[in-house]
Amino acid sequence: MQYRINELLNFCFDDTDSIEFQIFLITLKCLIPYEDNIGCLFDKERYKKEIELFAHYMNGNDETIDYWLQNKKPSNMNDELLEFKIFPIVLSNTVWENLIDEVMKVVLFYTLNKNTILNALLISSAIYEFMNNAEIESIEEVSKERLINLSIKCFLAKNQIETDKNYIIDFEKERIKMIAEPMLFGVNNINNNKVLNYIFEKKAAIDNELVSSSDNSLKHLNENNSDILNNFSKYLYKLRKGSISPEKLIISDKIPDIKECLKYPAFNHPLLGRCKVIKRTEKEAIVSNKSGHMRIRI
Repeated sequence: MQYRINELLNFCFDDTDSIEFQIFLITLKCLIPYEDNIGCLFDKERYKKEIELFAHYMNGNDETIDYWLQNKKPSNMNDELLEFKIFPIVLSNTVWENLIDEVMKVVLFYTLNKNTILNALLISSAIYEFMNNAEIESIEEVSKERLINLSIKCFLAKNQIETDKNYIIDFEKERIKMIAEPMLFGVNNINNNKVLNYIFEKKAAIDNELVSSSDNSLKHLNENNSDILNNFSKYLYKLRKGSISPEKLIISDKIPDIKECLKYPAFNHPLLGRCKVIKRTEKEAIVSNKSGHMRIRI
């Protein structure tokens, strides 16, 4: 199982300095094992603090994050980086009902976009079934059944989000339209999501020995298994097994101002851990921690 997680991470992340990996890591840091249930919950309050800090070191652009930072509420925009925000939750949970509840917390944190919500269910279902060794052919059938049983009213209520009747009606129209599609996981959907591309194209090709070992498109599966990705694969596997105590992941409610921390050559931050300042100017600092290097805007 840990090897499967590691393969997936290596395929999805060529660069651990990318915004895709950064937002993956933020979600991962906000997962805490249930005390009275199976799996991991998504700590929304910590996530808010992480995203506010992320504004200082974000390496790239994400419209839904920018909107939340400016308005402190979800937008109606399509979330282009959805898969990287949710798949740590899927990888660390083994019970579907718990998993999808926690996934929707992240999705609805950013957007009420109907297609984004529906795609979140499909992506989650595909990863969940893949991690449980389901045959590729069966993922479509199981995912369609979950789409049929989806209740947007339930998720909105659990996340304390109010909408008008027109939103629910329009959402149901989109859901029915998607159910009627001949294939849920069509070419465009697969090609536009890296994790789906791995599950339905690359991994299937490897399993069926349809791709030669000289195929350059697959070489990075073995060649770029960095220590960082290996470590996070191990961590996700431990979360999945339930072998990490929740108490070890609780942080202080008081988050120091990052600008104050950067006045020192080294510091310990509740969200960033032990950090060392490599270089500092008036406008930015390069900081090193266990996740690598980051450029923080002051």
